[in-house]
This record gives sequence, C-alpha cells and structure tokens, in this order.
Amino acid sequence: MHLLYVPTLNCNLGCRYCYLGEQTTTASLKSDAARAVNTLQTALQRLDEANVLAFNVSLHGGEATTIPPAVLDGLFTTIRAHYLKHFDVLQANGHRKSAPHIKTNLYNFHQLYDLFDRHKVSVSASIDLPLALHGQYRVTRGGADWLARTRANLRLLANYPHAKKISATLSREHLARPDELVADIWHIHRELGFDMNQLNLMFAFPSQLNRAHQGEQILTPASEAEQVALFELLQREFTGTELEEGLRRHWFDEFTPSYCTNAVNCGEKFYLLQGDGEVYSCVRGQGLPEFRYGNLLSDPVHEVLAAGAAKIRAIHEEQGFAADCRGCGHLSRCNTGCAVVKFHNRSGKSYTCALQQTMYSAAPALYPLETPAEQQDYARWYQATNHPASAITAPLPAAPVNEVLLPRDLHDDKNALSQLITADDGLRALFSPQMFALQIDDDIVPLASQLLKSASTCYTLAAGDTLRLHINEAVWDAACDEPVRNTLYLQLLRDTPVVYGDEQRTKQEHLFSYQLFRRLVTAPSALGAGWRSVDLAPLLALHSGLFMRGVLNNCFVTTGYLRDYHYQKQKNNAFYHIQALNLPFPNFEFYYLPEADDGDRDA
Repeated sequence: MHLLYVPTLNCNLGCRYCYLGEQTTTASLKSDAARAVNTLQTALQRLDEANVLAFNVSLHGGEATTIPPAVLDGLFTTIRAHYLKHFDVLQANGHRKSAPHIKTNLYNFHQLYDLFDRHKVSVSASIDLPLALHGQYRVTRGGADWLARTRANLRLLANYPHAKKISATLSREHLARPDELVADIWHIHRELGFDMNQLNLMFAFPSQLNRAHQGEQILTPASEAEQVALFELLQREFTGTELEEGLRRHWFDEFTPSYCTNAVNCGEKFYLLQGDGEVYSCVRGQGLPEFRYGNLLSDPVHEVLAAGAAKIRAIHEEQGFAADCRGCGHLSRCNTGCAVVKFHNRSGKSYTCALQQTMYSAAPALYPLETPAEQQDYARWYQATNHPASAITAPLPAAPVNEVLLPRDLHDDKNALSQLITADDGLRALFSPQMFALQIDDDIVPLASQLLKSASTCYTLAAGDTLRLHINEAVWDAACDEPVRNTLYLQLLRDTPVVYGDEQRTKQEHLFSYQLFRRLVTAPSALGAGWRSVDLAPLLALHSGLFMRGVLNNCFVTTGYLRDYHYQKQKNNAFYHIQALNLPFPNFEFYYLPEADDGDRDA
C-alpha cells in the first residue's frame, strides 16, 4: 500500500484553491505535534502485524513543516527505519525507497535545510505559475505576499543534493496568463537554477469544503478545452529544448496510467493517515465522510482497508458509467478518473478526459488505442467491477458472435498451467526436463515441453550422425500402474500443414508414431546409472524418404502411459485443456539432409 501521513492539517498559508477548507486553520498544532511520531510508529506496527506493507510513506498536510523540527526529525527517523526494516522485501517487489518524502510549500525550507539534508529527504515543492500569481493567491494566513522568500528558497532547492521536484496547481486564472507561465518556467530553470524537467502540473477542481470556507474568493477550475490548450502550448514552446524530456516524462505525469487518479479502485492501494489515526482516501478526500475509511489506531486494519475499497467503488457506482467512457479505447488507462473529483463534480467521468485523450493520441507508441474487441472486453470487466448495478439496468452490448469467450477464472493463479503442473504428480513427470535427453554426436541436451520453452532450437541432422535418446528410468513409473506394459512413445510431425477433425485446426502433418516396450529399452546410457538409451539414427534413416529439404520436422517424446494421462487430464480439467491444446510432450525440432547433401550441412 501507498501511505500518505499527515502529522497535522495546520497550514501557514491560505491558498485560494485549497480543497481542505477550514481544516487548515482549525487544527491544533500543539496537540498534533505531541502525538505525530507515536501515531506513525503505532500505525506502521499495526500494518506489519496485519501483514500489510507500506511501500511508500510520504509526509503531506496541511503543511508538515509547521511541526517543530524535533518532531520532524522523529518522523524522518521512523520512516527511514521502516524502509530499512523491510529493505529486502521492498527491493524484491521493485520499490527502491530508502529516504523520506515530503510535500511542502517551501515556506520554512531555508530553516529546515540541514535537517532535510541529513535525512536525504525527497522534496516536492508546491508553487504557483506564473510566479506573479504565487504572490497573489499563495499568501500567508495573514494575507502577506512572500514571493521574495519563495524565489530564495527555490534557489536553495536548486542546489539541494537529494531528490526534488516542483508541482504547480493551475486554475483558469493561471491559464489566462500563458506567456508569463512559460516565461517563469524558463526563469526558474535558467536564472534560479532549478532543473524544470522535474516539474509536475495539476489542475484545480471544485471543492465543497473550499467553497464553504472561502465563498466566492475561490479560483475557477480550468475547462477541459483550456487544459488541452495549455498542453498544446507547452508542446510548441518546449519541444526541441533542454526541457523536452520533462515535458514528455514528468510534467503531465498525474494524467498517465501510473498515477493513483487513474487506478481502477484507488481504495485498494492508496491511503491517507492523519495524526489522530483517522484514515481517508487521500488529501483530496480529507474531511469528507464519504472518503473516511476508519481509524487505524482503534479499528482492525483489514476492516479499514476493506472500507476503502468499498467506499471508492460506491462513489464510482453513484456517479454512473458515462456512455462515452463505455466506448473509449483508453478506458483501461484512466478508469474514468479520480473518485473524489467525480464526487465534487457530480460527474461519471474524469475532469481531465479531453487532456488525457490528447496526451495519449500524441504518443501512440506509448499509449496505443485498443481494438474495439479489447475495449469492449475491458469495459464489460470494468462495469462488472465498479458499476455492477448499471450492468443490470444498462448492460454493455453483447460480445460479437465471432469473439472467443474464455472462462473468467482461467486467469486465477490456481488455474495457471504452472500451478496445475505443480499440483499433479503425473503432469510434473510429463513436463519434467529431467526425463529425456537427446545426444547429437558428443553433445547431450535435456528435452523440455514446447509449451514451457521461451525459445526453440532447431538442429540439422544427416545420415551418419550419432543420435541417441537417453531415458530416465523413473519415467516408466509415472502415472503407470503396470510398468511392464509401458512403452517409449515417439510421434514425428512435419511442418507441412494439414486440416484435422471437427475443430478444422491447421496443424503440422503427422508422419508416424513409434512405440518400444520398456523391457526392450536396455542399452546403457552415457548419463550413467538410472538411465537407458535408444539409438534413433536408424529410425530416422528408415523414414528418410519422408523428410523434405528445407521443411522442419518435430519429434515428440513421452511414454504410452503419460500420453494417455495427458488426454485424460484434458477431459477432466478444462483449464488444462485450454492451455495444453497443442502437444505438451518434450520435443526436438530438426532439418534432415539426405546423405548426398551432407557436404551442405553448414549451410
């Protein structure tokens, strides 16, 4: 899980678009500071006991730096200790976090620089662009402009030796001054020295709490058309410059599939913990009862997490499944957007829909449009997952008659071919690469099932080559109640396709089958005790007239009993049948040269 920790909702600023409302002015900083460290330590311990791993612990607010430095030090120490405790598991799961992260408005950054540096804190700094509006809209709670301090702290951040980035939340008022916005990106990059490749852009959205707190002073969310216009402007202005990487990689990262706002159900993975133990969806949902999940200090952990998934699903269901989302080839990327913003907007679709579609269209290799069949399949799944009621009242169109339908539980872990093999003694023997080995001249290679190979090796054989099959004697007893009746079973196919049976499947042409009873497999093996061998060279020479120059041959090796076991398993288990539709036996593929052409082997 991703855990945001808000040690206090107190904030030293009064931003005009803040969605937290009066919570930032009513929080008790003294009581928050007294419990901040203990709450985080207790919460992490309770998560550990419930076998839930917080792979990312980030400090947010309010403004976390209003907490006294000694308390911040304790929080940073706790987070670093958490990462070290779970270092191996985090690494194994692809999470490389080792240092704390903080979201800050930079107001106190100069005073806390040494503390941040000592803990190698990753910093995400919030500013307004253009900077003139930073001075107008991002004022202190007393209404004072602190833009000069902002510039100084941006210079300081530019030289900060650890991970850092800047984020800017944009409203219609910001986008009304596009030339200044572009100019200030260059100003911060070239004059203040901060690498503006590390920039994230976000868009303000309507907030019930903000309107109740600030009334008509709130800023106006940008329309979808205005968002798209900004994207296109920045494309024109920064493509081909030293900031193009940031433009492509980071600036609009929030609107890509990797971000929480595009999760199928963010309540399954993302949580915000307050200093009082209360758990909400995220900073956007703080203070809203619809997005409260419980209290991690008093409620069972799994009840809190389950409430999160259920509440987010209910919000998506309440807002409905928009008709244009049902038919969108990018549904699997945005999943109809942020549940909190949909709640505020009373809308069933993302408030950045047009922007996201524009972004995806601009990078088709990165975001290919799904085919109609893929889109419909995902839309049916998404509807059943987050909109089950609408699936009954307004079902999606039925699957096209030419679409292949597979059972949904085919994708359950227990039904994977590897799990079916692991759970079955007969299949383990049938698929084992330790039962047969092929010797070509002096080289001996184990034979594996073609279904489990990631690559295929093709041999070139000619009359006169040494070709022996080595058989592990343990294979005779596999799935066999009377080993004396068991046989070595070879099937030889040729890559000249023919159509077989009721399925009308086009498959390799079957040349011959060959059986040799176990009692007759007596020749010693170069692999030592427990192995026997059979000379295959005479068998191939006998049928050399069937081999065609330039046409691949395919020899499958098993026992008579394992072959029967395979077909019986197909009858008994549909999941095995689907995945082992092609012959699953160990095999080798080869071209065969007639004796007269032996001099051409190297070709």
